[in-house]
Amino acid sequence: MNFSLTLNIDAKDLGFINDAGQKVALARPVGNSAANVIWVTFDPFESNTIQWTEEYWIYASTTSTNIKGSQIQQMSQVAPGPAITGAIYTLEPAATFSTPIPNPTIGANTFAVQNEVPYDEHPVLTLGLSQSVTVNQRNLDRIPISATAVLATQQIQMTPGNSVYIWLESDFGSSTIITDLTELADVNGKRAIAKFGDGISHIEMSYDGKIGLFHE
Repeated sequence: MNFSLTLNIDAKDLGFINDAGQKVALARPVGNSAANVIWVTFDPFESNTIQWTEEYWIYASTTSTNIKGSQIQQMSQVAPGPAITGAIYTLEPAATFSTPIPNPTIGANTFAVQNEVPYDEHPVLTLGLSQSVTVNQRNLDRIPISATAVLATQQIQMTPGNSVYIWLESDFGSSTIITDLTELADVNGKRAIAKFGDGISHIEMSYDGKIGLFHE
């Protein structure tokens, strides 16, 4: 399914945003956890279009989830992709992903990985989902949307949510670990939530400088 988000900013407010050196930031939650990765940031125009499809990849990384502001470096990805749900991938000892094996215990909207990289090599790895996105006609391929620390021998299950968080960000860029959406940077704006799903595939929002928030 294809989704799109339009964000409008009045010319006057756009000038203030640019003068303050701020960007628009987007994040997506996965499972029951709060969003902990900035999916993408961009310098806004008066009208901005963000488009994506419900296709995901799974990645592995040695980037720690405990250090706010770390940019995720993807060590390996599911290939060929996109990843499939309702199956288990194995992250092999060589840190490559196996062919997925269907498993009825995995939900129809859930991605699963068994971490078999030896403890002596990597006691813990970061695993997550990535997703491609087009921002103002610029294609960004397989950008992380989530990051979870997974110990050797453990399995992770990941179910993408339907929401997108939107805010103004002063410090961090795309693919960046964040620890708390309320404490992102020295200066950051209030976050809005665009809720997709249930037949909703396009949402249009406008920025209100008086309340510092995007809204429909």
